[in-house]
Amino acid sequence: MNVPITVFFLVIIVNLWLVYRLFKIRKTLDRMTSVLDDIINGNFNRRFFIYSNHTSVIKKFCVSLNGFMDKYNDTVEKIQKMQMVQKKMISDISHDIRTPLTSLLGYVEVLEKQQDLDDETKSLYFNVISTKAQALYTLVQKFFDLVKLESDDTFIQLQKINLTEQIQNTLVSYYHDFTCENIEPIIQIPDKPLFVLGDGSSIDRIMQNLLSNALRYGKDGRIVGIALKEEANRVWVNVWDKGKGIPIKDQKFIFDRLYTAETSRGDNICGSGLGLTIAKKLVEKQEGEIFVSSIPEEKTTFSFYLKKLL
Repeated sequence: MNVPITVFFLVIIVNLWLVYRLFKIRKTLDRMTSVLDDIINGNFNRRFFIYSNHTSVIKKFCVSLNGFMDKYNDTVEKIQKMQMVQKKMISDISHDIRTPLTSLLGYVEVLEKQQDLDDETKSLYFNVISTKAQALYTLVQKFFDLVKLESDDTFIQLQKINLTEQIQNTLVSYYHDFTCENIEPIIQIPDKPLFVLGDGSSIDRIMQNLLSNALRYGKDGRIVGIALKEEANRVWVNVWDKGKGIPIKDQKFIFDRLYTAETSRGDNICGSGLGLTIAKKLVEKQEGEIFVSSIPEEKTTFSFYLKKLL
């Protein structure tokens, strides 16, 4: 009789223990459900507490849920920042478009209403209209280029590129600009080919933006330099000038889209800051990086590197 009684009490104890464990699990699940309901209602800062008496499965589950919520909050924060930047960009772009457009329409209105203008004045007004229309077109084109880059809608084919030849071809197209601005180009490019992983049209666009920037803001120094520097795994391109430079407080923001400052050198139309932003994104899409260093009134250098190939 002792054995059955012992078994009977053992069964009772086991059942009581199971009931207790189920009660604890039920209580834990109720707490987790309450936290989930709170999160669903918008309190994304809630987290699942982990207690020492939790089973290993529940502990792992809580850790995973907390990790998920951390990543979710980070994603939401990034989206909110992106939306704020996009709103600011649209606002600033609208202002930058409105300014030349208003001026352009003003000249057109003068031409329409004042029929007695002499030919010289008309020619002057038409030249102004043409210049502002071109500036407006350039601004809109840069805006759409940036949108395409950020939406990954720009086709970039990375392949083996002779960077020496690529840079030389770009410089040839700027010979007239250097001559017109009475600027002496200092070109330091090796005779041998330097091969990199890149996209030819993107490299050309980067150089156009950097050279246009140097010509626009560095022409007072009357010198623009272009140099290629070879390292073990990289090839650097430096574009420098001796113009007014960039204040230290602005240097870390110079590649931000639409960043403007009193003496900012963003290569842009109407101060939109899109040219350098596009250059930065194109460099990054070719697995490189771009930097700026500047001592105002002495020397300003934009440097980027691409991955070297043999």
